[in-house]
Amino acid sequence: MKNKRMTMTELANLIGVSQATVSRAINQPEKVKPEVREKIQYFIDKYKFIPNENAKTMRGVGSKILGFIVFSFSNYYYLDMIKYAEKVAREKGYSLLVMNSEKNADFELDHIKMMLARNVEGILIAPVDEQNLDFLETTGVPFVALNEDFPGHNYVTTSLVEGGEIACQHLIDQGHKNIGYIGGDHKKYNPKLDGVKKKLKEHNLIFKPDFFIKVNTVTLSEEDIEFVLKERKLPCTAYIASNDEVACLFMKKINEFGYKIPEDIALVGFDNTIVSKLLNITSITQPTEAMVKAGIEMVLNKEKIKKTLQLSPGIEIRNSSLK
Repeated sequence: MKNKRMTMTELANLIGVSQATVSRAINQPEKVKPEVREKIQYFIDKYKFIPNENAKTMRGVGSKILGFIVFSFSNYYYLDMIKYAEKVAREKGYSLLVMNSEKNADFELDHIKMMLARNVEGILIAPVDEQNLDFLETTGVPFVALNEDFPGHNYVTTSLVEGGEIACQHLIDQGHKNIGYIGGDHKKYNPKLDGVKKKLKEHNLIFKPDFFIKVNTVTLSEEDIEFVLKERKLPCTAYIASNDEVACLFMKKINEFGYKIPEDIALVGFDNTIVSKLLNITSITQPTEAMVKAGIEMVLNKEKIKKTLQLSPGIEIRNSSLK
């Protein structure tokens, strides 16, 4: 049953019971003998069968619904993605079902199962856990991962390494040599920071350990930055933030400690959201609409051969980084 979503009829035939018995075991378990119910549950678990809520009303008809699972509703970047996804889906005659994983792998898996139960025709996902993508592969439902590279799966992303390079090059062009980074402590891979380090190395500049200010990008705790400011003087004349919300938080805290932007510290954000526009922060731009449109087209084309697409970022220069 690999790469094909099992139907209730197929499950019933496999077990050797009627479809009605399987349906009762799921919806009215008290009406099915315990030994039969246990057998059915065994096969449900084994083949990861997910009942389809719309099976009766949608039999033989596509639901015209696409699913979209994002990291966070509180991050403006993902709100932009949702806005564009809803626009593109509507243009193609589809509705969009959106859920928030809150960067929690278990929540993400629950949302995937709920979407499959709603008979979505495809799923866009900004994934937390690659194992959940492996699970999706077993369902036969077309899906595309957005915003990160996931070899072995369909994905569309922006080159975050290139984004880090662009941000760093801009600050070097402004005369900065000590350039820091503010963001999460990603243990396995931090492409934006990798891009910053790569560009610094090209210019024979170094990135010292204390150039990295670690913050929780989920909670956006002010204490992380406040601790650094209280403990020591900032070692850099310019900083690149992992996203615009982090840049906004950094700007707020250093102003409280008497630093001025851009006179004392230059600042570059990431994602070019409404936050950077309102606060006049230079920010790396991502082709969000193009990314989402490409993802939806890949889903609707039901790509059989694994397809990947990496788009290039740009930069919107504002007052926060100019001398």
